[in-house]
Amino acid sequence: MKSGTRFLGIDDSPCDKHSDQETSLIGVTYRGTEFIEDIRKTEVTVDGKDATENVERIYKNSRASKIGYILLDGINFAGLNIVGLKEAAEATGVPVIAVTKNRPDRESFYKALEKVGNEEGFWDMDAPSEVKLKDGETYIQFSGCQREEAAEAIKKSTIHGLTPEPIRAADMIGTIL
Repeated sequence: MKSGTRFLGIDDSPCDKHSDQETSLIGVTYRGTEFIEDIRKTEVTVDGKDATENVERIYKNSRASKIGYILLDGINFAGLNIVGLKEAAEATGVPVIAVTKNRPDRESFYKALEKVGNEEGFWDMDAPSEVKLKDGETYIQFSGCQREEAAEAIKKSTIHGLTPEPIRAADMIGTIL
């Protein structure tokens, strides 16, 4: 992976699933881990079915050219609004990698998805894969690249801790919205 690879990190703003209908989805494009090139925002429906199209929208509206990887803070935004990793990778032509600090309990997560009617396609996604970073382990799910490439992208985009820098920046921005 060349130096200066662009990473688009995406995370959502906090939401109250009992009172909010939408929340913000934030995209931050970094060149390597050196500097931010672009920030984008859109809205995503709480427990809806529009996360994938909104990830694609952020990518397509980005002013940064030649984004190498889309990094997501998990496979779901706005509660249980699932991103179709394969669909997003195919629509953008860019590898999509979901990252989470804790090993997901897939059975419990599936049951929660069933309650809101968003379980379709869940079992088509590969199980999370562990990636060892200098500060511990993180878990990834991905599409559009092989596991080794996805793991390298996470390692290259993480300065410290378990969260890639573009996701960390998107999280901080989302927290204040």
